[in-house]
Amino acid sequence: MMASDAIRQADAEAAAAATIFREARLLDTGEWADWVAMYSEDAVFWVPAWLDEYTTTNDPRTQVSLLYHDARRGLEERIARIESRKSITALPLPRTVHQISNLEASATGPGQITCHSVFSVHVYDPRVAKEHLRHGRYEHTLRRDGETWTITRKVITLVNDRIPTVLDFYSI
Repeated sequence: MMASDAIRQADAEAAAAATIFREARLLDTGEWADWVAMYSEDAVFWVPAWLDEYTTTNDPRTQVSLLYHDARRGLEERIARIESRKSITALPLPRTVHQISNLEASATGPGQITCHSVFSVHVYDPRVAKEHLRHGRYEHTLRRDGETWTITRKVITLVNDRIPTVLDFYSI
């Protein structure tokens, strides 16, 4: 590997880490407008379901998904429902702490990074004073947009897919 390749790899990992860690902070603090602004207009947000113990669905258009949005607009609509306070499942919102590790990123094209990581999200529901843990794998695709990186695709594979309560974008 040439020295310039190592620098590019380091730059890809730093950019991915900064983007993904910022996304987690914005989710935990409920800064929805800033969070959704991290996504491109054509972004895909997908949580596939499990077909069996080893295989997840691979086509959100023809198979079951736990969550699926094929554009940022779907996420914006969900945020609007939460902010309207008309979504009974979001009153009050659970408190979350996202933890992300084992981040591996690589440049996969001009101005594009693909990143794989693992996560755990601690969720506390103040309505019922219960907590639970969700964990799994993230796959982010990032695209350079001027000086920033936008998320163009996020696939969330839940390892513990038995959902004890509401599943929403902020709790995974």
